[in-house]
Amino acid sequence: MNFKLGKVVSYIIRSGTDIEKAAMEFFGKNIIYPDMPEFENISSLLNEWLIFDYKLASGTTIISDYYFKNPDNLPEYLMDELKQIIESSVYDLFEVEKTDPGMSVEVHGLFTGKKYKVHEKSLSLSLEDRKGCFFNRIAKVNGHYYFIGSNPAFLPMTYTDRSRKIFKSENKETISPKLALPFLLPPKSKPQRIIVTKKDIKIKRKKLQKQFEKLKEKYRISTSFDELKNFLFNENYKDHFADFYTDITGIGITHEMVLENTQFFEDFWNYFPHKKLGGKCPAEKYREVYG
Repeated sequence: MNFKLGKVVSYIIRSGTDIEKAAMEFFGKNIIYPDMPEFENISSLLNEWLIFDYKLASGTTIISDYYFKNPDNLPEYLMDELKQIIESSVYDLFEVEKTDPGMSVEVHGLFTGKKYKVHEKSLSLSLEDRKGCFFNRIAKVNGHYYFIGSNPAFLPMTYTDRSRKIFKSENKETISPKLALPFLLPPKSKPQRIIVTKKDIKIKRKKLQKQFEKLKEKYRISTSFDELKNFLFNENYKDHFADFYTDITGIGITHEMVLENTQFFEDFWNYFPHKKLGGKCPAEKYREVYG
């Protein structure tokens, strides 16, 4: 592939795009600063989102605007590659299935449900013998797939076939680099102490219920708190805990909500009852073991 997306990045400034407004839309309430960990990768993620997902006042994306105007007077063969990128690019959470070191990576797109053989030298070397997944963007140019997204954050998670089916049913319009951002941001707070007294567990449950009601409004879901409690109480996973986070969409919780609020769901798991634990929560079982 000969076309370089850096040309579109340079065009963003020249086109008069309101970068500050776009950044506020992308980062939300997250505070970004140059000395923070992963700042370079976070900046690359923003650039990718600006190029492919941010909508200009005209309703088009910046990469499409670049293609229609060809501000750098690129030759026809490069413009043809750009057209192929625009028409075929897919953003997804890719699970590694096989690597041919120095040559290619075979991946399964969890949201598209499709398998891809992607030509990639350096990434294929770094992913050798690793199991897990990563967010990225691919495009098919001149008959071959290439990774064209920002540097990925590798997540050591794999999914069952049942989990993959639920990913595939998710609304594709919500799949963008915004989903990858939380994995590059530093923790917002120090690890919480383990709450084990009956009184504190009761207080924690009330706080989680209030937090859920706010999330329910933010993500516009109809799931009730009782439905969420019943779902957790009756969970019955023999060998794959990750299924909890995918099956939960069956009661109306979105993947976006789960990915952006992992601390809430971890706390919810730890402080509400499980049938498999005899009607107790993990925090209560912790108290029984350690006093």
